[in-house]
Amino acid sequence: MNSKYQCPNCWSSEFITDLNQYDVLEFSKDGFETISTENIDEYKIFCRECGKEVDVKKSDKKIILRKT
Repeated sequence: MNSKYQCPNCWSSEFITDLNQYDVLEFSKDGFETISTENIDEYKIFCRECGKEVDVKKSDKKIILRKT
């Protein structure tokens, strides 16, 4: 496979996103209870193999990792 479509850190070609939603919780006598689930428009992409984050804004026709 062409290296520009692979993770430059580990050469994996599989990527995953983080969850683009979160739960709003409330604590009661029985513990935490979910009040609602809210979606967010932003998401992050990570290499499935090594976990490095992809810089979505800079990755145009080539995978570029976010500098940490």
